[in-house]
Amino acid sequence: MGLGKTYKDVKRLSQIIDVLFKHELGYIIDKLKLKPLLPVSKRIKNEKFEPNSLMPKHLRLAMEELGATFIKLGQLLSLRPDLIPKEYCKEFSLLQDDVRPIPFKDIKQIVEAELKKPINEIFIYFNETPLASASIGQVHKAKLKNNDIVAIKVQRPNIKELFDADIDILYHIAALIEHHFPHFNEIKAADIVKEFERYTKNELDYTLEAGNIDIFYNNFRRNKMIKIPKVYWELTTQKVLTMEFINGKKIDVLANFTALKSSKREILKNLVNSFIEQTIEYGSFHADPHPGNILLLGSNKIALLDFGIIGKVNQDIRENIESTFIALVKPDKEMLIDSLIQLGFIESDANMQSLKHDLSQHIGKYYSASLREINISELIYDVLALTRKYKIKFPVNFILLLKAIITLEGLGKELNPNFNFVAETKPILDKLIKKRSSLVYILKAWREKVIKTSIDATKIPEETRLTLKKLREGNIKIKIDDPDIKKFAYEVDKSSNRLTFGLLIAGLAIASAILALAKIPPLYNNIPILSIVLLIITGLFIIFLFISILKERGVMK
Repeated sequence: MGLGKTYKDVKRLSQIIDVLFKHELGYIIDKLKLKPLLPVSKRIKNEKFEPNSLMPKHLRLAMEELGATFIKLGQLLSLRPDLIPKEYCKEFSLLQDDVRPIPFKDIKQIVEAELKKPINEIFIYFNETPLASASIGQVHKAKLKNNDIVAIKVQRPNIKELFDADIDILYHIAALIEHHFPHFNEIKAADIVKEFERYTKNELDYTLEAGNIDIFYNNFRRNKMIKIPKVYWELTTQKVLTMEFINGKKIDVLANFTALKSSKREILKNLVNSFIEQTIEYGSFHADPHPGNILLLGSNKIALLDFGIIGKVNQDIRENIESTFIALVKPDKEMLIDSLIQLGFIESDANMQSLKHDLSQHIGKYYSASLREINISELIYDVLALTRKYKIKFPVNFILLLKAIITLEGLGKELNPNFNFVAETKPILDKLIKKRSSLVYILKAWREKVIKTSIDATKIPEETRLTLKKLREGNIKIKIDDPDIKKFAYEVDKSSNRLTFGLLIAGLAIASAILALAKIPPLYNNIPILSIVLLIITGLFIIFLFISILKERGVMK
């Protein structure tokens, strides 16, 4: 995607370059060959620009001045040491999203246009002074005709058009980076912009955020320590979000009260518990738990706000995340390394031995410390910085999870200098370890894996038929290097027998798991005896299969 050829696009690009120059980032302008777009008065100086150690700070200040798109981009990059140097990540994490409020007349116009009624027909009152103002929208307090107090989030005028124009320019800048900074080619700047575009488009649709709130509202409706606002769908559109007003104080006020040590501990415990529950139990987590999005409600109860960014993890990733957390608190370095490898998308040509060695070196220094001394933020940054070398690409939702953990640890230390995220999660994860050790959990896991394997196995005949069809039509070329065709046929026959035997084992395991869950008597320790018998037979078959494979390998050697 190239730069649009409209006057507005060129004018905006010139403005961006002017701001970069103002913040002493002439080196970037020079390298990207954008100097001709500077005003003549700045071009004639003919200065020679060099990179320096203050560039991360200057770039952060430039992003703040350039507004919403660049602030959001910097915030997204702040947790990507796998893409950009660590010093830039740390500087970008300081980016502030507080901006000047929009005049009320603009807010009124948007609300009435979206809800298709005059404000006074919907609300008894509508507070003109915003509760909060950010780069995408601002929040106002109002009272409905039925006396419900609500918070109304209203999108800034023309913000979508601004994002679209800026993203078009960012694609152009990404192409220049890839052309003029060849050593950055592995980063693929255009892919970063593409990811950012998808990320911001979700935030620009308030109906998506309303759906996120509903997910959390239903997940936590029985939790007495966590409050989630209710959505008023009849007063919600893509640009206006109406939700229950929650009266509370921002959580960072606790930092000023030194006498409330027990309350601070309890509140932080509730916060961490809710985060682990969100991630592991429900697979959806709040990805931006900064102080402005967490309210204190009294009796150590907290409310979560702003669900524009949430992360979602499927069952497989959840299990690996569980293993990662468990490995941190055990502590088990090998388990942590294996979990991290399982979570990443590793290139097939990656040197696994070298990767394990480097991870071990990086992680080792944390495991020599006590549990309470492990700095999870530093550990995350170190591991992510290493991933660039091995071209590991973690799923976006996993990156959001790490961002949330770093934010939580930062908030915890602000409220209580002795707070440690890893130590705080230990009681929860001890329960998780116990659950994973139970026979019911093991049987359930077996059943799921066996069902998945069986489903895959049922596809083999059809896939074989399609392959043979392609072979008959001459669409597949097979090169056999082994001259002994009889040996090849024998191997195929043997593999077929193994597959049949494997399906038999799978069937027995499924039957055993179903019987265990059905609790069909007679029972032994609350487990059906027939299920135990089938499990033993399955185990014997598996041992027999392994022995035959090992014997075979011995002969081959």
